[in-house]
Amino acid sequence: MFYKISFISLLFVCVTTAGAEEPAFELSSKHKTWIEEEVLYVILEQEREIFLSLQTEKERNQFIKAFWRKRDANRITPTNEFKEEHYRRINYANSNFGRDTFREGWRTDRGRFYIKLGDPQHVTRFEGYSQVVASELWFYEGETRLGLPAFFYLLFYREQDFGEYRLFSPLADGSQALLKGHAGFLGSDSSQAVRLLRQVSPELAAASMSFDLSDPTDLNRGRPAMGHEILIARLEDSPMRLVRTDYMEGWLRYGNRVSVEYAFNYFSSRNVFSLLVEPSGAKLVNYSIEIDPQNFALETDESKSKFYTTLDISIEVRTTEGILVFTNNKEAYIELTPSQMQKVYAQPFAYQDNFPLVSGRYEITVFVRNRLTHQYTVAEGKMEVPRFETDKPVLTDVVLAFDTREIESSSPVQSVGAYQLKNIRIQPAADNLFGVGESIHLVAQTLGEVSNYQVVFELNKDGKTDKIVETEARESGLTIDSLQLDKMEGGRYEIISRLVSSAGETVSEIKVPVTVSPRSNLDRPGFVYRRGINTNISGILEFAKGEQLWRLSRFDEAKSSFEFVTKTGNKRFVSAHWKLASIYLQDKRSDDALTLLKPLEKEFPHRVEVQEGLGWAMYLNKQYEAAITYFVRALELRFPDASLLNALGDCYQKTRNSQASLKTYRMSLELDADQPGVKARIALLEKTSGFF
Repeated sequence: MFYKISFISLLFVCVTTAGAEEPAFELSSKHKTWIEEEVLYVILEQEREIFLSLQTEKERNQFIKAFWRKRDANRITPTNEFKEEHYRRINYANSNFGRDTFREGWRTDRGRFYIKLGDPQHVTRFEGYSQVVASELWFYEGETRLGLPAFFYLLFYREQDFGEYRLFSPLADGSQALLKGHAGFLGSDSSQAVRLLRQVSPELAAASMSFDLSDPTDLNRGRPAMGHEILIARLEDSPMRLVRTDYMEGWLRYGNRVSVEYAFNYFSSRNVFSLLVEPSGAKLVNYSIEIDPQNFALETDESKSKFYTTLDISIEVRTTEGILVFTNNKEAYIELTPSQMQKVYAQPFAYQDNFPLVSGRYEITVFVRNRLTHQYTVAEGKMEVPRFETDKPVLTDVVLAFDTREIESSSPVQSVGAYQLKNIRIQPAADNLFGVGESIHLVAQTLGEVSNYQVVFELNKDGKTDKIVETEARESGLTIDSLQLDKMEGGRYEIISRLVSSAGETVSEIKVPVTVSPRSNLDRPGFVYRRGINTNISGILEFAKGEQLWRLSRFDEAKSSFEFVTKTGNKRFVSAHWKLASIYLQDKRSDDALTLLKPLEKEFPHRVEVQEGLGWAMYLNKQYEAAITYFVRALELRFPDASLLNALGDCYQKTRNSQASLKTYRMSLELDADQPGVKARIALLEKTSGFF
């Protein structure tokens, strides 16, 4: 952020540029074949729409990789069995089903269903019969998880023994269509046709009435089953039924916020955000992100003695109005032993961290990227950070955990670990999800004097209280109790936590949603990678606080934080010096700004904040020649704004350099034409100096 000081009627102008949109990219022949032929029968409509909307070759290649990865049931093996089987089916269809037609085999009815369903368990061919046209009866054992019958047929026939085989329909074609020369004689009497077919094959006769072996049919009357069309629709959709669409949803929501390598590799995860107050008073947002085993891959060395990857974590916090308050990028090198890896294979992996946040209402987004697989997940949450009045008893937050434990520490604490208060470590339940029979560890943090106070926890559903737990508020500020979820039904509940005085008055209340699953045993993290802010770094908490207040334009509050940081002498936070100087300049404290900036002049000659700040300080001190020197340096380092140009023009005017002054004012008007004061100065200079 740059220095901006009002000068007469001189206004700061924001100049924005719009980037040109990338032109649409034509489909290459390879991609056209892929979308129109190779995956025609197994691609979801939403996937097709997204693929066709992509603009670059690289995006489409990444989409195709993600498309096959989402269909790979066994990602541990180096090959994608689904993809290999799919292309084998296409090759088989082209080799075997295109012989009696001019079309490629994959375009035929037999080819389409073979690609979708694979090899039948058995095929019966009816060829050379005097009564029956050439037909093929395919028998399948169906996957009930796909909504298919346990056993079903597919029947293909050549109408009047002419042309290619096509799918038979009991309703549209009728059993008569399977008989040679009898269609006209039998008319609509399917019962007689069924009797003739039974003489050839009872299975063929049954299939002519229904493909579903469990569907009762009236063979005597020859009435086909009415559910045939529903079954065919399910068969057509079966390859897409188990495909997870989260990667498409991820691309639609986050694709423009990650690189192309990651764009189509989104996976869902579970998360929880909590606000805990550190002993110094700093408000820390703690978060935990749980990743399921199938979405967490690591590399290994030749001896398989260690497993490792690097995660890139990006945090973005915005106010509800969209103001960016906090960003942070860090990496986490994960290295596990074989025994640790065994847990990760079977249970989720959890990444936990924290960061300070000043009071306000925010929307938080955390991106976690795995460099090995180029997969990513996103955790999002809303957080209200109150302005706590420490002289009044108050609940800061309530954490619902599946475990809490006391830890020992033999060395001085250098960091405030995520979900750790003093010597208590909390294991939060992601998504606040618990199983029937589990115990909820209720963790409530209080501030202020809470002697003779109680913390009351109520488990409610639909406005009715199911369970109540009352416990004495601890002077340590951390109250822990538990609630057993026995003899309960699954569903959505609410934990209402209240801090109650000895007089029975509720002085603070927090509501937390909780979901109770019918499952008694939920998968909890097998390995937790925990980190936290390093409070051993002098000034780190105050600097973070000052930065956030600065972005919120709460400069008076930011000033005290930056003043604290500058006194620590920590060179890691040198930007606090020029930001504090900017605040001083707004308060017309030019000498204090010079005290901060002068020592930085030689060390940071290319920092525009330093050069421009020195220029404004000299300008306020009416040292115009010196101000000109610094302002010119600043203009060499960044694109000018009207405020800076107007101050420079005034310096030239004060030093009687009318030509330079007039030129500078005109540049300012080019940036912002609505400046009456500048126009008046230009008119005066043109009149008195003769410049036109």
